[in-house]
Amino acid sequence: AMHKMYVMYNLKPGVTMEQYRLWSKEIDQRITPGQPGMIRFEIYEMLGSETGGEPFLQIVEDIEVEDFDAWMETTRQEGMAYVESTLPSLIDESSRKIMYGKRIVADLPNGSRPPVPSLGFK
Repeated sequence: AMHKMYVMYNLKPGVTMEQYRLWSKEIDQRITPGQPGMIRFEIYEMLGSETGGEPFLQIVEDIEVEDFDAWMETTRQEGMAYVESTLPSLIDESSRKIMYGKRIVADLPNGSRPPVPSLGFK
């Protein structure tokens, strides 16, 4: 069963979004997608919030991996060493949150539609 992961954080004070974007495109997005167990890896720069103010976190990584625990082990291997060693210079580690889960899937045959619930009309 695949795991969905969200990794969320702010940049360090003094680090610009342009600096982060460059690192993300030239390093992170060239190395991470090719690692064992990675299915999908997308990075989002948050632009705002429902209050109209600044987003409460600047970056959200939207990730799909084969298995969360196996992926966390992969991040400690040689293939991810450059990403893991350069990331701390850019992000506020105290703001970093990681969560994972699995999709809730309706128990329906593929391509079928559920019956329309009765609304009590005659």
